[in-house]
Amino acid sequence: MSQAPVMCAVIDPELQGSYVGTCIGGLADGYGEAAGAAEYKGGFKAGRKHGRGVKTWPASGDRYEGDFGEDGKQGTGTYTWGRRSAWAGEKYSGNYLNDRRDGFGVYEWPSGDRYAGNWKNDVITGQPTAKMFSRARANGEIAAAVGKLGIKVCRELTVGIGTRDWVSGTVMAVETATIAVRIDNVGKFQHTILNLPISVGSIVRDAMQFWIPCR
Repeated sequence: MSQAPVMCAVIDPELQGSYVGTCIGGLADGYGEAAGAAEYKGGFKAGRKHGRGVKTWPASGDRYEGDFGEDGKQGTGTYTWGRRSAWAGEKYSGNYLNDRRDGFGVYEWPSGDRYAGNWKNDVITGQPTAKMFSRARANGEIAAAVGKLGIKVCRELTVGIGTRDWVSGTVMAVETATIAVRIDNVGKFQHTILNLPISVGSIVRDAMQFWIPCR
């Protein structure tokens, strides 16, 4: 494999660091390997991920292997959440449409719970399991506690072995299972969240479950 020309473009903003592979008309086309915030090995078409490939996110450890089309997940594939992710150890295998889970798919949790059924636009449309009902209730309680714009939230972090510290911030945005927090207090030590260093004023997007209302 030869080094592609410098002007060979990759459309995915997460992969715009380096590219090695086939280039046609100034765009990645054919098999290639690209890296930036994420890493990808697989097919390209007109600069976009297309065909079979593997995309990984080193910061979280997440990994997707399967079909791509028009730069998104399209067809069948398996997405596994990495050990630094809020959903560590969970896995989905099944159909995708327009970068969303759509059609039949299997979702597995580290606890052994397993859902096998239909999805539509990233939402389960089949019968949930009993454990899914329990998780939904727990997540609803978490969202009610921290999923509000402007409230002060705190997160406990571990330093070394046995030492604990707290960081705090203000909720700036709320999504389905995550919140964007503007850091107001970094605690006594230097910390990272999702493998990224934090500082006063920085914005972190993190799972709701790791935050509680500050007292």
